Amino acid sequence: MREKVEIYSTKKGMMAIESPIKNKILQKLSERELTFEELIEVCGKARSTMSVHLNDLLKIGLVYKRVDARDRRKKYFGLNTDLLASSQVPVSTHYDKILQSVPASIGDKYSFLKSLFHLVRSGMESYGVDTSPALKKIGRDVGRVLAPYFKARTVDALLKEVSEFWEAQGLGRVSVVKADIPTIVVDDCFDCSTMPDIGRTQCSMDEGILEAIIEEKLKVRCSIEETECYGTGHHHCKFIIKIF
Repeated sequence: MREKVEIYSTKKGMMAIESPIKNKILQKLSERELTFEELIEVCGKARSTMSVHLNDLLKIGLVYKRVDARDRRKKYFGLNTDLLASSQVPVSTHYDKILQSVPASIGDKYSFLKSLFHLVRSGMESYGVDTSPALKKIGRDVGRVLAPYFKARTVDALLKEVSEFWEAQGLGRVSVVKADIPTIVVDDCFDCSTMPDIGRTQCSMDEGILEAIIEEKLKVRCSIEETECYGTGHHHCKFIIKIF
């Protein structure tokens, strides 16, 4: 069986990594910097094996190495790239369903463009590529350029302003749930409201946009996770907001 492929961005373009060990190293380094000994421990591989794969990743520029300023004998490794996509099990049935619906949207510019947007993404997935990492990164880029248009400086006020913006742009009807962990619920989501239950969330671009707006305006670190989605059989999208 073919191994899972991860696609990363580099200064020279996209690079596909098929090795499970290399992908595990990159995944662990995406969480934080690690020493060589820590990588051996979290990856569960022999020192010689880890050395070969880590050196390969250093040579192609996906990983960097830095020396601890306080102890030059200690070296840390970190991620020098962004994950763009991961190969997945094809979802061709969903792709075919959207494809067949395109003619019915002719005459309605909004519906036609929405169908094309969904078709591109589901088409990529049907050929085995999970576009979620790239869409979330693009969403963060969008959020950064949108952030100056918002005026609020507190969490509650900013979420209210974002909700009004979301609805005004036709992205969905938003409700802010006040709880210990702030939560946003979106009905009639532009991104996925017409999608069937395919067993996974679909709004990674929305996650990225929201994260970047909150981080830029409030000067905090933020993580947003979609926990419920039309793509998971729900009739809304639900986003959990964690601010650090």
